Amino acid sequence: MKIITGILAYSLAARAAAAAVVPRSGPVPSGPWQAGVWKTAEGTDVFFWGDLINAHNGKFWINTNVTSYCPSDIDGLDCAAYPGTETIFVQGNGTLFLNVGIPGGQQVYVAEDGSLSYTVPHSGAIPPGANVTGFSRSRSEAFGGPVELFGPGYFNICPFGEGEPREKPYQVFLGEHKRDRCYWTVVRTYQADRVSAWEYL
Repeated sequence: MKIITGILAYSLAARAAAAAVVPRSGPVPSGPWQAGVWKTAEGTDVFFWGDLINAHNGKFWINTNVTSYCPSDIDGLDCAAYPGTETIFVQGNGTLFLNVGIPGGQQVYVAEDGSLSYTVPHSGAIPPGANVTGFSRSRSEAFGGPVELFGPGYFNICPFGEGEPREKPYQVFLGEHKRDRCYWTVVRTYQADRVSAWEYL
């Protein structure tokens, strides 16, 4: 009887321990958000702890300024409400958009060369060979509760120009691309409370 009781107690303890380490998915907050890259050093001097991704000239980068615009000649438009200094996203059904004030919005897509890109203002045109679907977010409560962004391929950041490894510009790519010296990265998202830009250039 003692043997059976001991086996039962061990079985229950083993199940409880297993349940404790299984990742548990929690709810993903709704509303707009920013995105940042997380990359450990992994034997290099290149690492990032949430450095924000910015919209810049139709592509997405880290270590670059946001390119945005608000026209001053539209009656009733208060450009003070659109400082355009942050890059804010909103999610659709497997799709991704920039959170902007301009009617028609701006959609995010993966260009044929793998670069994460967005449509120009006043046009919803998507270039041939581009992919607009496959974006999602999820939260794992077992690992501190970060909300991660996933796309139609792995996220990579690729350096451009000269400078210190953590200070030079890095462009964001997904999946197959032809750039060299790129780094795989995780992208986490952080809730935002407003629209930042009227439109991104």
